[in-house]
Amino acid sequence: MAESKRSNLVFITIILVVLLNSVLSFSDVLTQYKGGWADKVLYMIMIDRFNDGDPSNNNQGKGEYDPRDGAKYSGGDLRGIIDKIDYIKGLGIDGIWITPPVANQWWDPWVNYGGYHGYWARDFKKVDEHFGTLEDYKALADALHKKDMKLIQDIVVNHVGNYFRFRNGKFELNTGSVPTPAPTQYPFNLNNYNDQAQREKAIYHWTPDINNYSDPEQKLYYQMSGLDDLNTENPEVIEALRDSYAYWVKEVGVDGFRVDTAMFVQKMFFDEFFKGEKGIFALKKDFIAFGETWLSSKPYENSSDMEIASYFDHGFNSMLDFTLMEEIKRVIKGGQPTDFLAYRLQTRNEILKKGLLVTFIDNHDMERFGKGVTPNITMQALGILLTLPGIPVIYYGTEQYFEETRASMFKGGWGSFGENHFNEKSDMYNFIKNAIEFRKSHPATRYGEVNVILSEKRGAGLLVYTLKCDEEELFIVLNTANDPRIANFKVNYEPGTTLEPIYNFVGGTSTPIVVRDEGYVTLRVPARTLTVFKVSEEKSELFKPSTTVSIALGDGEKITALKEISGNTNARTVYVYFNRKVESELKIEPKDGKFSFTIDPFKLDPGEHIVLIRAVGRNVKETVYTDEIRFVVELEKKVLAEVKDPLDDDIGFTGTYLYPTDATFKRQMDIVEAKVENIGSTLVISIKPRDVTKSWGPPNGFDHVTYQIFIDDPNRKGTGVLPLQNYAFDNWDWDWEVFATGWSSAIYSAQGATKDKFGTQIGSPEVFVEDGWVKIIVKGDWLGNPASFSGWTIYVTSWDYDGIESKFRPLQQEPRAYIMGGGNPTDPLIMDDLWLEVK
Repeated sequence: MAESKRSNLVFITIILVVLLNSVLSFSDVLTQYKGGWADKVLYMIMIDRFNDGDPSNNNQGKGEYDPRDGAKYSGGDLRGIIDKIDYIKGLGIDGIWITPPVANQWWDPWVNYGGYHGYWARDFKKVDEHFGTLEDYKALADALHKKDMKLIQDIVVNHVGNYFRFRNGKFELNTGSVPTPAPTQYPFNLNNYNDQAQREKAIYHWTPDINNYSDPEQKLYYQMSGLDDLNTENPEVIEALRDSYAYWVKEVGVDGFRVDTAMFVQKMFFDEFFKGEKGIFALKKDFIAFGETWLSSKPYENSSDMEIASYFDHGFNSMLDFTLMEEIKRVIKGGQPTDFLAYRLQTRNEILKKGLLVTFIDNHDMERFGKGVTPNITMQALGILLTLPGIPVIYYGTEQYFEETRASMFKGGWGSFGENHFNEKSDMYNFIKNAIEFRKSHPATRYGEVNVILSEKRGAGLLVYTLKCDEEELFIVLNTANDPRIANFKVNYEPGTTLEPIYNFVGGTSTPIVVRDEGYVTLRVPARTLTVFKVSEEKSELFKPSTTVSIALGDGEKITALKEISGNTNARTVYVYFNRKVESELKIEPKDGKFSFTIDPFKLDPGEHIVLIRAVGRNVKETVYTDEIRFVVELEKKVLAEVKDPLDDDIGFTGTYLYPTDATFKRQMDIVEAKVENIGSTLVISIKPRDVTKSWGPPNGFDHVTYQIFIDDPNRKGTGVLPLQNYAFDNWDWDWEVFATGWSSAIYSAQGATKDKFGTQIGSPEVFVEDGWVKIIVKGDWLGNPASFSGWTIYVTSWDYDGIESKFRPLQQEPRAYIMGGGNPTDPLIMDDLWLEVK
């Protein structure tokens, strides 16, 4: 009998544990980090560009310091960060992540660039002379800890600086390297392949540069961008790196590491480095380590998400969330379907149960999110970041509207325009401060599981989801479009439930949402807004209208030609909306209970569309809505124009231009052929380059060429200036510019375009490679849904873009590794071009 009771008790206990785990897995995605890292917000600092607290260490006398030159040291240091801790803390920040403070290679003559950024190590156990001393670093840690703030140090285990190379099979030492021709720390100073003893020590992988980042063997064993690749399988290297970085934990008291280029190192290394017997995690409780694995996932794909998550099984307890960053950029900045972001948010639910994800919208290695967009768009992206589980990171200068990736905050530094940028009264500073305060007051933003309710599959528009944890549930309404939207849909709340707005991150509404019969809600959402609602304890009384309405359109019906849609109603007025756009409103006065309207597929993009009917009876209370009804536009693709372009004319307007000297450059900018097709009001622009390469693993399938495509509607007045390309037409103007790279894309209107600035971004075209052609999809919505393209012209140009510096690749007489040659800096930045003319 006792045994039977014991068995029943065990069974009941198991059931309770299973149920408890089920509840936790549904509602809390970061349970194990509650009260700790999941509650933190970080601020990323590039030491050299943040603040100069000790001018005496700026110039080390080797020609490496020049704040007028973005490739050289500017003067920021550790003392400068100490001086601005209150400024950082004032944002609500809980810790800082700094770029590597270790002694670096100051100047690399092979690439004409400096190591001000900290990622080209000379000595892993020494503070760089430009940044201060060990005592300065200790003082920074102490000052932060007294403010209850954390210190994250960026570290590199994959490589040192660029001290050697294999060129045409021959080994060379970088004897012109400043300040030393080799690392100064043992065993990393054993870098001479021509010395048999050093070669056999195998501190480095004796390999050439990576020329194909898609090749897993090259990624792990070759030299990334010429940086000398450490043999991280060698026990002596493992021990030296572990000893070097343990030094900073022991001596300075750093609280965590961000690991640069983690995906270029074998995962087994991190098992030993972090969790081995003498691993880093043994040195300090609650130590955090997050890795950089810059991987891209295409929409509706999660292979990169899963690869990033795999590092949780190899030492890391957190990882940088690159796929979320790219999705936010696609959807919020690029105007692509909010359904892309919906998919990514739900993918994260499971990953967050394994470890933390460090979230961000930009960093030191990419174009700033705020470049080329109005502040409200950046605010919307930050609003999403600060209401999602993970550790949000604010990149320095974001709070001061910075657009230049590595500009300086202090007036003496590069890109500062001679001004300090520590204004605590700036609108963006206070927006971030208030958003962080809201985050810390609402646990669902830190631990909540995302459940998507509504999203857009066509483009910009609505995204509605809930965040639910044990303590609370929040209802998030987001509109990424530049126009107001309307929607009618079901939610999982009882009729009469009231959703009260509690925070407007950008614009938004102060009007509560009331759930109607059968669980329906209707939203009318202003443009570019983000509003957070909570479920009110009070229920609203419901009024049941007597108005009825219906239309003769089947859900999912295909439309290939003009189609008249009929309807029946007892309403006085009927309003028709297409694709949830308030501005599409069509007002109809029914006659004898009947009404009709026409769908013209030739003014729409191909694919799925939505129609919604609002019927108003004797008064506004007598208003009803149909369900959202979907229909599909199917049209033939038609060739509008095509042209072949001569080979070998990728030599610029002067006929003298030369490609950069790095081995990854081929003849990518030579345009061989191009054509333009239309599907209804959508354009498909196809460009065939002479060489298609993927040396750097670009998500869009091509690199070392960008296309600047200018589209002219003869019925519009645009501009003849080609932004940032040193050229302007006197007798031709364009209305839209498409900027397409292997990593990103944008379409701009001519509004606001100048020789120094792109126009106004209105979207982000889909870009991909198919059978050697670069395909660019330009949606009709962006072009005003024209009924015809007759008389339109398209001007296609090629060049290349430096993603880190966020600018077109520079031009000078002598080509360099990543600099174009054969011209002057003011010459047109156009390598090849052609015209497409629609008859």
